[in-house]
Parts: sequence; structure tokens; C-alpha cells
Amino acid sequence: MSMNDHAKLYQQKLGYNRNMGPYQSLSLPWWVRTPQEVYGPRHGCELEPLICGEHVFRRLEQDIRDARRCIDIISWGFDPGMVLVRGAAAQAGQRVGDLLQEIASREHHPVKVRIVVWHDDVVAQLLMKNVPGYYGLQFPAIGCCRTGYYSEDHQYYNAEWFDKACSNGLTNIEFRVRKVPVSFLRQSLSGEASPGSAAAFAGKVYATHHQKMILIDYVDPPKAVGYVMGHNFVTDFWDTEAHLFRDPRRERFHKADPSKAWRQGPNIASSTGAYVPGYQPTGDEIDRKQRAVQAYLDRDSWVAKPYQDVSCRLRGPVLWDLNHNFCQAWTESERPESLLAELAPLVAPGVTLAQTISQAVVQRIAARPEPDFFQGRSTMPASLFKLARGQHSVQLLRTQPLHGEKTIKECYANLTRQMQHYIFIQNQYIQYEPWAEHLKECVQRLRDAGYLKPIYVFILTSTPESDGMDQPTYDVASKVGQSETMVVEHNEALERAKKGKAARPAAPEELAKSGINVVMGSLWTCARPPKVGGLGADEYEEIYIHAKVAIVDDAAFTMGSANLNLRSMALDSELNVLSEAMDVAYKLRCDLFRQCTGQTGPEQFSNMALTFKSWQDTMQENSSRKSQGKVLEGQVLRFHVDRKPGKPVV
Repeated sequence: MSMNDHAKLYQQKLGYNRNMGPYQSLSLPWWVRTPQEVYGPRHGCELEPLICGEHVFRRLEQDIRDARRCIDIISWGFDPGMVLVRGAAAQAGQRVGDLLQEIASREHHPVKVRIVVWHDDVVAQLLMKNVPGYYGLQFPAIGCCRTGYYSEDHQYYNAEWFDKACSNGLTNIEFRVRKVPVSFLRQSLSGEASPGSAAAFAGKVYATHHQKMILIDYVDPPKAVGYVMGHNFVTDFWDTEAHLFRDPRRERFHKADPSKAWRQGPNIASSTGAYVPGYQPTGDEIDRKQRAVQAYLDRDSWVAKPYQDVSCRLRGPVLWDLNHNFCQAWTESERPESLLAELAPLVAPGVTLAQTISQAVVQRIAARPEPDFFQGRSTMPASLFKLARGQHSVQLLRTQPLHGEKTIKECYANLTRQMQHYIFIQNQYIQYEPWAEHLKECVQRLRDAGYLKPIYVFILTSTPESDGMDQPTYDVASKVGQSETMVVEHNEALERAKKGKAARPAAPEELAKSGINVVMGSLWTCARPPKVGGLGADEYEEIYIHAKVAIVDDAAFTMGSANLNLRSMALDSELNVLSEAMDVAYKLRCDLFRQCTGQTGPEQFSNMALTFKSWQDTMQENSSRKSQGKVLEGQVLRFHVDRKPGKPVV
């Protein structure tokens, strides 16, 4: 399916716009339109983008504490041991699991908490560890051997919390899981081009529920608030806008189970190793033991990498749509199964029927406690949530494979179609080749119509987390004149061109002649400069971009959970917001640009030419500084990958 299939739905006509004068006008049609029924734009709302975990989690913790009725959470991952508001260290503060238990069990205004998280099976947990400690105290560390262990206290806390949550042992807290059935795979991939490798097939089979949203006190409209998030409820996602090098407030992970640290150093039991009443190790033995344990923990651990992410706090009628999305997810979720129950069909096929019947009975019983939950909410009209001073309009967008919805893909198509000056994209994955082709087509249509002003494209992404993502990233980079940023693929493309097997990849100068000017960068941080000498190579660290933001012409923007890749456009469930709130779009652009270069860029709706040149210069300067061991200016460097690509994954 082309990204331009629905272009005719956006044809301009004179209309009445009561949200912005002049009231009879030809205004750009930012709102997503499809032949299917989707969430429409909501007016009288209030939007507040929040950049990086320190800001979003601090704001969120206060909203959670202020809750009086209910909290509904959807997340890709959930880590009850994470601390939302931190002191001098990652564990300095209250764990979110304790916070939720506190508000759910308090004497006055106890809050009903409902949590829905993506969980497919033990293989998914081994690969992603998105619900750390999910299998409880019996199997507390599944997934840790691949991505790192938490501290002993954190790991134990999570396992104990999930033991209680999965058995309905937490007062007023319901925890459920959901997955994307493989039966939806063919429908999701209809009209999409996808790689055919075994690794790619495995990725398709494990489609995920990647939405992140929170809805607080929905049943009390004047106080209701919601979030659509890039951030996960996982400790890795806490960071500051400054992305300080090895900030101790970010989580520390361990290569091996940290409980094994106590095997280091001298044996401070009795000489026989058996319990001897009254035996006490010497002070020297205790000191040597402590130093050996700490040395082991320091040697085999690391501070979580810096994370760049953006979420959005919302109020107003859009909460009606957030509630609809949550209620739909709740009905499609299930109570958690134990690890043994998950493995039973594989280990003992004869157990499958009995287990299926038992699970069905449990699910029916679990669905009965709140018969008025959905009915009560369904009678509340969206107009109840309209804010007297709400100046913003917003549309909730989804990729929802269970319901055949791809409005986020249509959003990217239309933002690019309406663009007249610039687009800024900060995204974890820039791997959707149809978008790159669509960008070129849209700009060519502008030029064919006589619009000859240059278009500026600012792209920020991270080094792909696996070499299987390199080729999909290169497929985009090469289409937008950034082939040279990926050395191995670029050289291979040049060799194919020499042999007449393919066209030479377009250079930036060639693309600029057709009206498209592109910079493609990544974000980095570094240590403070030493008193003598320069920084070492290991004192620079790439900032992991997890944000999913696009801003067009200081006039419209989208943000949320969706990456610019095949998974988010078609396979995984995702949740974004789209808004034409120009004041918010401009401020968000200024804040994100300031992070990159220290400069906000031009005044609203002004020419981006000088800013584009400034980005190019800053990227070049920082590359030079990094090679010379100097402190970086801002955080942006040119995107650069130099390794052999693996077989493409999805």
C-alpha cells in the first residue's frame, strides 16, 4: 500500500474553522483521514510535552499521588522496582510498586489501579526482559543473562511484587497481560514489503503491544489527566535532558547475578565452613571481604546508557478516546499464567486441554468483579472533559493490528504531504523505506506545482541496536542522500554501481538540487575534561534515542510510542497524538534543537537555512572534537555506522 493512497481525502475546500480565525478559511488539513472510522480531532484540550525521564516521571508521580478514584496503565514493559523521582542515586526514592500500593490501600480515597502489559511467552521475556521479575521468586532472573541483572535488592523486590500481583495479592491493584495473536500477521502485513529471512520471520511472529498510556481519575472529568508516552515504566528510561556521562542516578546493571559477589574474597565463616556458636570473623577479614565484593560489583557492572525520550501530558476531551483505547485493551487482556503453565503445551502436550479449560474458567471468574466498570464509563460523553481554557486540538492515533488500524502510518504520510519548509524527526528507528520514497515524491509534486523553496529535513536516530537493523536503516539513508553515513553499505553500493548492477547512491548535493536538504545525526555525551590531557575514547557515550517525535513547519507535530519502521507502521500496537497546536509545536522544536546544538533555531515560521548550515557545522566540529579528546559542543554528531550488516530483521 502506497503512503499516498488516501491523498484525495485531503483535498482542500472552503470550510468553517471555529478554533482559529479567520473562521472561513483554507487551512492545511493536518487531521488524519481514512476510509475507516478512526478517532477524530478533539478540541478544548491542553497538551504538555515532557522531555526525558526526570521531567515526565516527576510530573507523573505527582499526578499519581493526587489521584482519588482510578489509574489505568498500558505499557510495553513494567518494572515495579523503578524509582520515579530520584535523589543522588538510582535507588534513592520510592519505588513505583510501593507508590501504587500506597495509594491503592490508603484509608481515604483508595485508588483502583489497573495495569495492562505486553507479555507473549517466556521466549519474549528472555529476549526483551520488558517485565523484569515477571515469573516471581521461583524464576526471578529470566532475561537478565542477555540484558543485565538488576541489583540484588531490585531483582528480589520485582520478583516478590509480581508474585503478589499475578495472584491478586495486591489490594485494589489488578495486573493483566496481552499479546498480538499470530493470526493477525497476514492482515497486518497486507500491502507491506518485508524481509524474508528467518530472523525477520521470528520478529513478525512476536508482534508486540507497544502502546504506553496512563489515565488518571477518568471518572472525575474536572480532575482527569492522561499521558501518551514514549517512555516505558522501566528503570532504564530515567534520565535528564543533560544526559550526564555515567550519571549515578541512572540504574546500574550487572553482567552476572550480583548475589554471587558474596563468594568473592576470604571465607568469613568458621574454618570448617559450618556454623559455630559465638564465632566472629576478624575486622581485617570483614574489611577484605567487603572490598572484594565491591570490586566484583564494580568490575562486572555498568551504568545504564543515556536515554532521550519524549512523552505528552493531556487534559480535555481526548481523554475519552484514551479511555476507549484502555477499555478495549482491558477486554483483550488476560490474567498472567505461571512459567510452568506457559511451558506445559511444549513439555506435556496431554496437559494442554486441561490447562486450557482451567485458564478459561479463571478468566471468566476474573472478569466478574466489576460488571459496571465499562458501563459506567460508556455513559460519559466526551463533552464532559472540555476545558474552559483549553486552547489545543489533538487527535489520538493508533496502529492496532487487532482492529486493522494504521492511522499513525497515515499521519506520517500526511505530515510529509503538507510540509512546505521543514520536517524534524527524532526517532529510535528510521527504517521505513516507503516514507523516504514518499518524501521525495511529495517534494517533487511541490516543485511541479511551481513551489521552488528548499525543504529542510532534520533526522536524529541512534546507531541501530543490532546489525540486523543496519540494512533497513541504510535503505532510508541512501534514499535521502545520506549513504556515506553507513560506510560498509555505501562502499558495497559503489561497487555495484561500478559493475553496472545498480545506480550510484544519490549524494547530498544531488538531492539538494531537487529541493531536499538533509542532515542525519545522532546524539552523544562525554565526561568532564580532566585537568591534564584530553578525554579518552571510552569517555564518550552515545545517547540512546528512544523518542518518537516529528514536527513540521512549526505548525503540527506527532509524538508517542511509534517508531518509523515496519513494526510500528503495521505489526505492533502503537499510540500517538497529533496536534496542530502551533505554540506547542514551536516550543517543542526550540527545546529539542537546544538540546542538540545549544541553539533554538529561528523564530517561528522563519527560514531554516542558517540553522541547517549551523547543524552541519556543529556536527563536523563535534566529530573533530571527539577525535581530539575535547568536550563536545551540544550533543549532535553526524550519524555514522561502520560495521558489516547482518541479515535484516523486523
